[in-house]
Amino acid sequence: MRWRLNAFWDWFWYFRRGKIRYRVWEQGDTCKAMASNGKLAVWNCYGSTPEQAKAMAAYRLEKAIDEEQKVVKEK
Repeated sequence: MRWRLNAFWDWFWYFRRGKIRYRVWEQGDTCKAMASNGKLAVWNCYGSTPEQAKAMAAYRLEKAIDEEQKVVKEK
């Protein structure tokens, strides 16, 4: 039941407003990040600092959005 509350909160606070949700985990001397805009999500974005991991997640999400728009445009 808790996951439904989290999913609703993410939709209400982040995705409905067009924001991107970032999560960063520290794993020893590296950091791992994920980013989601409600429709697409990218995982396993690594960096040596939390800021670098977040920047990599933002870049990969932007690239995934561009690729998805390219596929939709071709159809």
